[in-house]
Amino acid sequence: MDVSVIVVSYHSADCLRECVESVLSQREIGFELIVVDNASTDSSAEVLKSFGEKLTFIQNRENVGFGRACNQAAASRVRRYLYFLNPDAHLVGEQALARLCRAMDQHPAWGMAGSRVLSAELSLKPTNSHYPDERHVHKDFSRLPGKIAWVVGASMIVRRKIFEELGGFDPAFFLYGEETDLCLRLRQLGHEIGYVDEVEVRHIGGASERGRDPYEVWTRRTRGIHQFWAKHYPVKDVERLVRRNIVRARYRMLVNGALASIQASGSEAWQKQRRYKAVWEVSRNFSKRI
Repeated sequence: MDVSVIVVSYHSADCLRECVESVLSQREIGFELIVVDNASTDSSAEVLKSFGEKLTFIQNRENVGFGRACNQAAASRVRRYLYFLNPDAHLVGEQALARLCRAMDQHPAWGMAGSRVLSAELSLKPTNSHYPDERHVHKDFSRLPGKIAWVVGASMIVRRKIFEELGGFDPAFFLYGEETDLCLRLRQLGHEIGYVDEVEVRHIGGASERGRDPYEVWTRRTRGIHQFWAKHYPVKDVERLVRRNIVRARYRMLVNGALASIQASGSEAWQKQRRYKAVWEVSRNFSKRI
């Protein structure tokens, strides 16, 4: 069993050391660790350089996005498995990686698998049996292999040959939606997606977004969802979904804007107003393009 562990970091210095140490502590398996930093301006580079030759450090001069950085790290690797781990996540236990690979060996129908992912509050993040807003579109996904539609990208293992056959992550997705797209394309090739419940990963979530304006965060998230819709759903359904988003987001933006005007700066209502303003504006622009 051997695996390339790939971590893509961006402004993740506060949690990066714990992530790396959890990987380096793994036993009963041969592995390599590759960390790609997407031009962070915090101390991420210093943290990674402190590990010396224990990992391969790739430092990008610009933020090329999550999927493209993953493809960059995966290029020319000869190990059988690729394991993608978020920088704000860490493996629990010294045999987690070996168990993931062993599960893949025991289930040849699996092209990919996810693990148990727990947030800082220990709330389970389950696998997903449907694609975003799938119930509102006229496309049948029921004949695809397996029951799992997609797993969270914070902890994802995939067979290297299948990853190469898929061409890796679609670089058109800068951030958000790329793992859902990869999972769907993998199932369309005839492979199932598995789930390894006995392997646990603790995930902080959103470490690179802490302190950022919700408008900026939700602009990227909404664009990722739109890209997924446009790539995989019928045009008429996409148009309808976008129109619904515009109406709902505008209403929620106005309501939360009114609440924010009588509350303290940075309130929950203000954050929601910024969130829905992003969804509203991005959806309107997207609607014009389609």
